[in-house]
Amino acid sequence: MRILIDFTQIPVKRTGAGVYAENLIRALVPVVEPDDRLFLLLQSDETVLRKELQTAANVRILSVPGRLFRNRFALMLFEQLILPSVLLVHRIDVLHSLHYTLPLWSPAARVVTFHDMTMLLWPELHTRGRRLIMPVYMRLAAKLADAILFVSTATQKDAERLMQRRKKFDAVTPLGVGPDRFLIPSADAVASGLEKLAIRLPYLLFIGTIEPRKNLVRLIRAFDRIAAEFPEHSLVLAGKLGWNFDPVLDAMRNSPFRQRIRHLGYISEDQKRILLAACDILIYPSLYEGFGLPVLEAMAAGVPVITSNVSSLPEVAANAAILVDPESVDQLASTIQSLLSDPELAEVLRIQGRERAMSFSWKRTAAETYKAYQSTYHGQTAKV
Repeated sequence: MRILIDFTQIPVKRTGAGVYAENLIRALVPVVEPDDRLFLLLQSDETVLRKELQTAANVRILSVPGRLFRNRFALMLFEQLILPSVLLVHRIDVLHSLHYTLPLWSPAARVVTFHDMTMLLWPELHTRGRRLIMPVYMRLAAKLADAILFVSTATQKDAERLMQRRKKFDAVTPLGVGPDRFLIPSADAVASGLEKLAIRLPYLLFIGTIEPRKNLVRLIRAFDRIAAEFPEHSLVLAGKLGWNFDPVLDAMRNSPFRQRIRHLGYISEDQKRILLAACDILIYPSLYEGFGLPVLEAMAAGVPVITSNVSSLPEVAANAAILVDPESVDQLASTIQSLLSDPELAEVLRIQGRERAMSFSWKRTAAETYKAYQSTYHGQTAKV
């Protein structure tokens, strides 16, 4: 079986879907059978994976020029007009598109990953361009794909409710965490890392892109309500600016405790580990998530978590986090207050969170994904 994974839509600076894509590929390399060939289609500026995998025996790396195809419109044209020829030339049996879209014509069987359904459920939480284009491509992918991989059962159920699907092969392939996520950095590393970020203890933490879906205006209002009772605590927002972030920045500026609210911007994986190691609580009050990887990463790090009771988040957290109504500032504020005042509960959540996180791994993600490749491939060969 000759498998091509199209990595061209994944940015160099990883967030949720990018973290999934990178870790999936790393975990797939030892999973595929010796007779299989894994082709990896990368942008030319994607140096990390290229360096790691260039000597792997069963991996062949193909490149597209990043100076041209980092442009979204150009990349869309590449996917539709050039990628099918690449599949023909290299006699690819299974194509895996990592981020919703796929070529409308393909000589290979098509597998596509759906990360969430916000484009259909919450279109107002996306840019106008994405609202116009992505729902069309998602519906086409649902009809044309030989297999759809969903990162959670919640996402799969939403897709079944919202889109017509000529049922072929679908699977839930939950995201994971690596063993390194369970390792706690040394006290010296934490102190040094926080000093470089100019972060003082104690603090509450959010990790994610600054965009409407993450519900950060309500989080800031909840912090405003409890800040006087906990005068030493600050609120740290770690994540790149996405779109329509002005309401969040305005809420920060207008907060009576604005000196205690920090936005760090994009953080590296090493910085993320430092921030998780030292925070009192991770608060993730998203309005909708296909999976919610920061919740899983925080639980693996032994961090008490407060997150939303909607979409996939209860599926990921189970009983290892406190779930709240994300639209209730009162409930969010009272939950933060209660958890900060109850160290015994915090310790219980630390233990339960690490236990819960152990049931998720990238190895499992890769194994389930490879099964989908095999089922799709054998389904195609059976037709022939």
